[in-house]
Amino acid sequence: MRSSVHVPAAVEALLGHPVAAMSERPAPLLSRLLVNVTVERSLWPVHVLLGADATVADQARAAVAVYAAEGRRPPLPADDGATDTAARFELHLSNYALDALDPEEKVLDLGSRNFFLCSRKTQRSDHPLLLHSALPCLDV
Repeated sequence: MRSSVHVPAAVEALLGHPVAAMSERPAPLLSRLLVNVTVERSLWPVHVLLGADATVADQARAAVAVYAAEGRRPPLPADDGATDTAARFELHLSNYALDALDPEEKVLDLGSRNFFLCSRKTQRSDHPLLLHSALPCLDV
């Protein structure tokens, strides 16, 4: 079977098979994602390599693990009874986004490779002017 593009016989002889067979291969599936996670009060982002089926909670766990392993400053807040690392932090699309991402959502479906990680704080209902979703990242 010949392709519509003229390929010299010498090229086919060197490759040992028709060039058209190479161009008919399906595109490879995405197996890994490289994402940038900026941790609150940190100077530069953490680079995290995730599997293609990773969730937002997996990304938060991986970002905290990389941040701690690299010995970054300032150190992250201490564990206050939460057993899961992802339960201590919230992931946002940017530091200006008020709503935290759903922990069960797939990272691949979000359409972004840059995120902002901030510690989850207890919501205070005594401040009527702030939305509850904005409270975890704001020091008020």
